[in-house]
Amino acid sequence: MRLPQLFRRENSSAARQERQARLERALTDGLRRLSHVLEQAADLIEKQRLSRSGYETKKDFLQRLDKPKD
Repeated sequence: MRLPQLFRRENSSAARQERQARLERALTDGLRRLSHVLEQAADLIEKQRLSRSGYETKKDFLQRLDKPKD
């Protein structure tokens, strides 16, 4: 099966710039989503660690101070 659109060479500089812009937007969006997933995973691991240390029975969890204020 041939995929001509994947390997097509763009001759105009505007088309190449548009393709590069699309790729950069997709990459930055993917990295933002990945950072969000990693942040949630870190929070879950931290919560489990604090739970094992006995904070859950006290109903008192530590508050994160490094989160940016919205």
